Amino acid sequence: MVRFVLLFFLITLPLYATEDLFKVAKQKVQTKSVEDVILKSLKLYNDGLYTNAINLVQDTLIKNEVNDQNYAILNLILASSIYKAREEDLMYKFIQQLQDNRLDDYSLYRIYQIAMTIFIERKHQEGQEYILNKLGLNTKENPKLETVEDPAKVIEAIITNKESKKDKIKRLTKSNRFVLFGEDSKVINYKNVSFILGQNIFELDPQIPIIGKLSIYVSEKDQTLLEISKKLDLGYYELKNANPFLDPFDIRKNQIVIVPFRRILPIKNFSYGTIYVNINEKRLYYPVMIEGKSYVITFPIGIGTDEAQSPIGDFKISQKRENPAWYPPESIRKEQPDLPPVFPPGPDNPLGTRAMRLGNTSFLMHGTNKEYGIGMKVSHGCIRMYNEDVERLFELVEVGTPVVSRDIPYKVFFNSEKFVEAFDDDGVSALEKANVVSKNFIQLYKSDIVGKSFAIKAW
Repeated sequence: MVRFVLLFFLITLPLYATEDLFKVAKQKVQTKSVEDVILKSLKLYNDGLYTNAINLVQDTLIKNEVNDQNYAILNLILASSIYKAREEDLMYKFIQQLQDNRLDDYSLYRIYQIAMTIFIERKHQEGQEYILNKLGLNTKENPKLETVEDPAKVIEAIITNKESKKDKIKRLTKSNRFVLFGEDSKVINYKNVSFILGQNIFELDPQIPIIGKLSIYVSEKDQTLLEISKKLDLGYYELKNANPFLDPFDIRKNQIVIVPFRRILPIKNFSYGTIYVNINEKRLYYPVMIEGKSYVITFPIGIGTDEAQSPIGDFKISQKRENPAWYPPESIRKEQPDLPPVFPPGPDNPLGTRAMRLGNTSFLMHGTNKEYGIGMKVSHGCIRMYNEDVERLFELVEVGTPVVSRDIPYKVFFNSEKFVEAFDDDGVSALEKANVVSKNFIQLYKSDIVGKSFAIKAW
């Protein structure tokens, strides 16, 4: 009997091995075929042949077994093509058939954002209600949710401990796959200054320089992206670049905005207590230790124009001024001869409420009286911050604090997975020249199908 079983095993072993090899080979051929379809559909999309792209992707998804990564990519292309073709009824059928469990967090958020955008633009009420149900925010289905919470009010309630249990339940009632901005916010105190975890302070693993996570903000009223940027403590362009298709001056009620707080640190070998500025990113980072645990504080910044660039190099804070007066320098007087000789402290002062000098230069890190400039190239070289942010930073740092300023067009981090982060088209071009990710990914990243200014999974 034992001999018979052994003989049967030896005879059938090659058969099973051959079947496995055939299956693997077939999967490789299918994967290559799907990757070719991705490139073809991207070209059709970029050429404005949206109906052709829709048909090609749908046919591929029907006839082929695709892995989860390719499933996500194909559906991102499909959703974007349907949006550009202005086919709201097809979009409604599409999202009802979507397999959410096969999508990573960004693909999930982006596809539902694209769908909501066309439903709002085309006044497709049924589609809007379907997505709000998915988010747990449809007031018709859930009487607990009377409105979508204003993040500024949520954060204020957390800081002042005024949030009731009922309000907290109201915030947290939602689908488990979607993370709403501010849902798990809590206060972190450092040197008697309050920060919001997940917004301007993040837990940090020194071995893995990726911080934060992606979340979504659902607009509770008609507003602009500039207004939302201020609420979320983000720069204008980092929020705009993370959200292609959105009209920055016409964000309507119920619009989904992706909040790009998943980031790669610009410096791998960082030092605690040093300010790191990435000019290209228009953001600064300040790693700190709090009760033996690593965190990084980060704020958006405005920088100098191409004609008056912000400084690159290593500096130390040499001066701190609270409620500073501003004496316009001669270079600015030549451009604006009608300026008064001095701007006293107050709401009209371009330096805002705080100023810190970089070394022996004329460059300052300071507040502003023009909040819309945060996240843009608007200054004469100084680093601008929201007044609330510069006031926090002012309390933390001393004269002599190191400031490292660099101009890094993209960031990468590779372990078992690849993450990249570019901030604009120039950054994507620089990433392409570095040849560290696939050509297929670069083609997708160049398009408006996916956003920038956050860490995205590459291949």
